Amino acid sequence: MLDGRGVRRGSTPFRFENMWLKEKGFKELLKSWWQGFNIRGSHSFVLVEKLKALKSSLKTWNNEVFGKIGVNKTLALEKVSFRDEQEKSRELSMEEVKARKEAREDFKKWVLMEEVSWRQKSREIWLREGDKNTGFFHRMANMHKRSNWLRKIKINGVWCIEYNEI
Repeated sequence: MLDGRGVRRGSTPFRFENMWLKEKGFKELLKSWWQGFNIRGSHSFVLVEKLKALKSSLKTWNNEVFGKIGVNKTLALEKVSFRDEQEKSRELSMEEVKARKEAREDFKKWVLMEEVSWRQKSREIWLREGDKNTGFFHRMANMHKRSNWLRKIKINGVWCIEYNEI
């Protein structure tokens, strides 16, 4: 039996997260970081060093702003549920109604971020696995083809089921 706990495989590779683009002010922040790096040398050296510095800034910012998306989503949902439970027992004050609305918006944000993140990860797996996923791709394409086909249609209260009628 093998026990892999405590074995560090090295730092995780850096990946640009598409969900960052959904964060308000991200592009401006990125631009300010890039312009703020004061590095001298050849053009290629400056580019490489700025990219390294940007990677570090992005990793820190990601941990501070996003942290663990699943945890943030769960906490936001708990806040919504708390306000909903309060409303069952009594009428909410204006501040509480506002807090519930903000909690719902926060929850929607984390759901969207998680969805964008998973969509990006699934594409990375697809690209990495390549032809190993060909069978899966064909099954999905055939399933979509079947679901995009009209079997019958009702026109003026009459069902048309013949291919040439549809």
